[in-house]
Amino acid sequence: MIREINGDEKKNVERVAVCITAQGNSRRLIAKGAALADEVDGELHILHVQQGNNIFHNADTPKLLEELFNYGSQLGGMIHFHCEDDVAQFLGRFAKEQQITQMVLGQPPMTEANDADQLLHKLKEIVRFIPPQVDLVVVPRNDALPNVILRRKNGEK
Repeated sequence: MIREINGDEKKNVERVAVCITAQGNSRRLIAKGAALADEVDGELHILHVQQGNNIFHNADTPKLLEELFNYGSQLGGMIHFHCEDDVAQFLGRFAKEQQITQMVLGQPPMTEANDADQLLHKLKEIVRFIPPQVDLVVVPRNDALPNVILRRKNGEK
């Protein structure tokens, strides 16, 4: 289902961006992002940023991305694909240009799943470019664990 938002509503709408990679686990991230967008009756953006200018580092990449994009579209997502040298910087630019309010990321490898300081350290390259009004929602690798939400509105961590 495509979410249609018009005119004045568009200014105050929540916008959820899901950052995916060419991995099967990204399907889970898309589902979490779609659920968040549904909760706030907002837009869903599915974003893949390939570092450099070539998506064909792996022979399976184009087919997997097509499957992920189709899945995201079925859930009402707008699909964005970009090749950039500096992925973190692009995520910040994208968040600002698209007026993203929540950004969904997969959890990077960590030793302690709930250590927010360690999580911030791992995500520091992304965090420094994301506008402070964007909440970062980090989906853990284990479905039994809750999402970690880094609220940074008004400069908070």
